[in-house]
Amino acid sequence: MGLSLWNLLKASLLLANAAMILNRKRFLAQYGLDDITNGDTSNPLKVQLTGMLHAMQYLKVPVIALNAFTIVFEIILGS
Repeated sequence: MGLSLWNLLKASLLLANAAMILNRKRFLAQYGLDDITNGDTSNPLKVQLTGMLHAMQYLKVPVIALNAFTIVFEIILGS
């Protein structure tokens, strides 16, 4: 498996899938990443990460479509 644009797309798709399955109440609440309006501005990285995880919830439909496209493409090419 060489470094190519297709493999980078698949890796980013896997990371997007992993970020979207994180449960807000069971997992993210343990680390304080469940509420974007908590007003904790002392750690800007934590605020950015919380915002990114909340924004990922809006990408569910495009990621599902990309997953389907990737599966079909892999079946056709056989790689």
